[in-house]
Amino acid sequence: MATRIWALLGIILLIFTATASPLQPDQVSANGATRLIINDAQEGPYLFRVGILPGSPKVGNLHLSVLIQSADGDQIISDGQMIIQATGPELGMTAGPVQATNAPLNPQVFDADITLTALGTWTITLETVSELGEATLVVPLQVTEAGGFNLLIVLVIAVIVVAIAALVWSQKQRKQPSRK
Repeated sequence: MATRIWALLGIILLIFTATASPLQPDQVSANGATRLIINDAQEGPYLFRVGILPGSPKVGNLHLSVLIQSADGDQIISDGQMIIQATGPELGMTAGPVQATNAPLNPQVFDADITLTALGTWTITLETVSELGEATLVVPLQVTEAGGFNLLIVLVIAVIVVAIAALVWSQKQRKQPSRK
């Protein structure tokens, strides 16, 4: 009985994984988890790649992931410093400044979180300094309302309902006397 339930749950999990994967938006980025909004923009001695999460900026927390490299080659810059600041759509509205950090396991990617407090067009400023020199990249960003229809949540609920129905059906089959 327990083996049958575990097998059924395993099959349901496999189906869920196979169907949920294509529903995820295409996300390619500097660190693999964010949506790329700037790809190889040259500013001063640098090439920038900027990714954000969530992929469609909403009011609230925004994660930025920035890869910088030398504009003259493929040299990754891992010893630089980066300050990120956002200027909002209304006068005096700012987020940051925050210092982006890079992790020892992924030293070429600088990460930071900022909080966007209003709808509209924000300007993200990335001030970068390393042995190559200084540069400032300015990135416009449109912040929209949170919410909307989330197909993944609907899919999760549907899988849970199917799992419960399968367990109930399994229990009924077990209780019925076998016909010989």
